[in-house]
Amino acid sequence: MNYAEFRLSFWHPFGPHAQESMGEIIERKRAEILANGWTLWSFTYRPMLADWHRELQSATQDGVFAFCSEGKGAVDPVREGSQSRAIDCQHYRFVDGGTEWLPMPSGIRVPHPFQPGREKLASAFVVQRIICPVESFQLPTVEWFSPNKGPWCQTKIPTRGVYLIRPGGMITMRSVSAVLELRPPYLALCSADEIGI
Repeated sequence: MNYAEFRLSFWHPFGPHAQESMGEIIERKRAEILANGWTLWSFTYRPMLADWHRELQSATQDGVFAFCSEGKGAVDPVREGSQSRAIDCQHYRFVDGGTEWLPMPSGIRVPHPFQPGREKLASAFVVQRIICPVESFQLPTVEWFSPNKGPWCQTKIPTRGVYLIRPGGMITMRSVSAVLELRPPYLALCSADEIGI
């Protein structure tokens, strides 16, 4: 699978997270993939996971990737002065797996920043390989999915938030620090709240 020839993938702002540097996150996640064959890579909860999953299911796929930004200027949500605290998620469920929550697999750790008093739910990519460093490639022009504004928007991808992207439009994708190769069903939910199983 060649990430430079993707049809549908994700743009993922990447930076220090839950008191780990970008390098520490990549090394930990690589070790988890080595031990389990895959891992979960969390990001802020997005209610449109089902919309993304429908788009991915309706398209012929040669591979789905998440392109991680270079992280210039990114700040850790769990930093001094912030109310966010990193809490390890204990359960997950795949977007196509119904409503059943499963215990986090042994060897996979998903620390995620949560605000006090809010639901402890995060979105996650299902990752089978991390490509870093990334070999130089021709950055494509892309458009991004928004059920409210598009569905496909040709403006610049917003700097905050994860977006489903595809080749097209007029604006070139920003530089990439790592590429996550995803495996079906590509997306999951993770929870740090107590769940009766």
